Amino acid sequence: MKQENNNILSNPLDHYSQIYSITTKGCEGCATLNKLIEEALTLTSKKVDYTKQDFTEVDKKWLRQHNVYDYPTTFLIKDDVIKYKFIGTRPAIVIARWIDIHL
Repeated sequence: MKQENNNILSNPLDHYSQIYSITTKGCEGCATLNKLIEEALTLTSKKVDYTKQDFTEVDKKWLRQHNVYDYPTTFLIKDDVIKYKFIGTRPAIVIARWIDIHL
């Protein structure tokens, strides 16, 4: 599912899993990653929300705290805890495996 959410690390649901990608306009890798994540979500049985935001919409202090300096940067989040972070793109099957392991 795609959603716009300014409060990234909070949801009242138990065992809440999320993929959060920070992108930038005109980024070919960001567009490719979006397709790969959507494909990866079809390869796993886990229920995961998918959020993407342009870096201009994200608090600059949050970006610095989480060492986000290149795009796309993607976080795998479970129960409000960042479990895994990667920069750039990966094959859908690899992303699906990371979802199975970390979420």
